Amino acid sequence: MYLLLGDLDSPICTAILRLLEGKGYNARIIANPLVSPFRFALRLDTSNSASWLTCDDGTHLSDREIEGVLVCEPQQIPTDRWEAADLPYVERENRAALLAWLWSLDCPVINRYPAALWFHPDTPLLFWQVQLQQCGLHALPSLISNAEQETHDFVESLGTETVYAPLTAPASRYPLQGSFDRYQLAAIQRHMPVHLTQAPTALQLACVVGSPVVWDGPTPRGADELELAFTRLSALARLPFLEFALTPVADGMRVAAVNAFPRIENFGPNAQHGIATAVVQLLTRPEIFKAEPTT
Repeated sequence: MYLLLGDLDSPICTAILRLLEGKGYNARIIANPLVSPFRFALRLDTSNSASWLTCDDGTHLSDREIEGVLVCEPQQIPTDRWEAADLPYVERENRAALLAWLWSLDCPVINRYPAALWFHPDTPLLFWQVQLQQCGLHALPSLISNAEQETHDFVESLGTETVYAPLTAPASRYPLQGSFDRYQLAAIQRHMPVHLTQAPTALQLACVVGSPVVWDGPTPRGADELELAFTRLSALARLPFLEFALTPVADGMRVAAVNAFPRIENFGPNAQHGIATAVVQLLTRPEIFKAEPTT
């Protein structure tokens, strides 16, 4: 049995479910195995671990019967059953137990996340900075500073392409388009450092699935070199399934974002099919499962 851990209506889960069933494999989408109506037990031991899962239809699965797992975003704890003050603690406990289970499984798991990404999936690009450099990839320029002169010089170098990008909200971008915006920025700097970066002019998406790289649309110039760098980073991070967003700049392509929880709905139909096909191959052919640690 193959398990797809994510929302029941998730585009990636539903696409892969259809492909697996079309090939004759048993598979199912599970929103969260630790949440009712599922019944779950995990026994952890230094030398041996075992788990059991009873699904909503009565199907009973041991860890030995699970052939592979695709990890997308698991369902959160239902909010109507908990006091608001208790919910964050319960949700963290749930995610911690789920992570322990994923690391206890002997079957292929895509992706078997480290705690840093599991508990903070919306990581800023700076999180990946060292690994990008090690793999020969260049990110968009950025600056973290509370010094007004440093900030002024950085803004002058990028001009209208400068954006204020809070590190705690990676999706938020505030363009610095005039003197008033710079005045506001200086006011913030009097209390804490600010993070500035360059706004991407256009985005091209690519997705690593093990070794293959699937591009959304035509491949850019230098795609072979980029693909080698993507697969190196995937292996270095031990995450075989990664999404990259690139943007063209004067000196070539730069990385604008790395998404450890890829969303195929961001890609066109052809790329979506290519990604889903590659994920199925990765799940069902353990011998090509190269980016995954064995212990």
